[in-house]
Amino acid sequence: MTAPPPPPQQYLATGFRDVDGSTDTPACTRCLDLIAGIPFFRRVKDESFRILAGTRPGLVLDAGCGAGNDLLALAGLLSPDSRLIGLDASARLLATAAERIADHRARCCLVRGDLLSVPFRKSTFAACRIDRVLQHLHNPGRVVQELVRVLEPGGTLVAFDNDWDTLTLSLDNRHAAAALTRFWSDSFASGRVGKDLATLFSDAGLTDVVAEPRALALTDPEIAEKVFDIPALLDRMNAAGLLNAGEVHEIKEDLARNARRGTFASGYTGYLVRGRKPV
Repeated sequence: MTAPPPPPQQYLATGFRDVDGSTDTPACTRCLDLIAGIPFFRRVKDESFRILAGTRPGLVLDAGCGAGNDLLALAGLLSPDSRLIGLDASARLLATAAERIADHRARCCLVRGDLLSVPFRKSTFAACRIDRVLQHLHNPGRVVQELVRVLEPGGTLVAFDNDWDTLTLSLDNRHAAAALTRFWSDSFASGRVGKDLATLFSDAGLTDVVAEPRALALTDPEIAEKVFDIPALLDRMNAAGLLNAGEVHEIKEDLARNARRGTFASGYTGYLVRGRKPV
């Protein structure tokens, strides 16, 4: 008997652990582009850009730059004297980023490297940012320490990341809703890191740490289904033995019913955090 195919991969939750080893790397780029196009994430990114621009930095590190969307935005916002370096572990994402920043090669460059051992000398950058990357890493505290190491005295670190324990989906079955949230959060290497960012910043020696919650509310079921890849989430829970086929069907009907009634809602809370390296 032929073994059943594995459940589909959820790119937001699990696809960024090994992008270059994925059987569908372009799906990771599509996921990044989807997130970048949602107004909530655009606003948070713009806030992080403004924080960096306000420090008038010379050399800026975008840690975990992915497909280069944020490098492109930063190049258009920061002073023409600023230079930007995008760092990522994925050669394939960096290849896409190189195409996207082609018109800014004089100011932007790309480096492949490990965030657990950032390939730059101490006190290299005037500012660093990292956006929704730590959730995919098992040792986010080590990464923050590395970013602080390469930050020059007086430099600023900005991060945004998620607390997936706060995820909500409008299901009538509260037990099922809680199980979905728990499984989704546990799918990430560090799914709760958002609420820990301020502590990680302080532990790494940063001062003037400010942590601000940012709440996403999605009422469009089609967008929510894409962001959270709900069918794949349910398939994975079924494969893990946490939901049977009948329960999966019931949840899908519940979600569809709320969508038809116009009562669908979902959301979560992330944290935008900044800190300064002491002089």
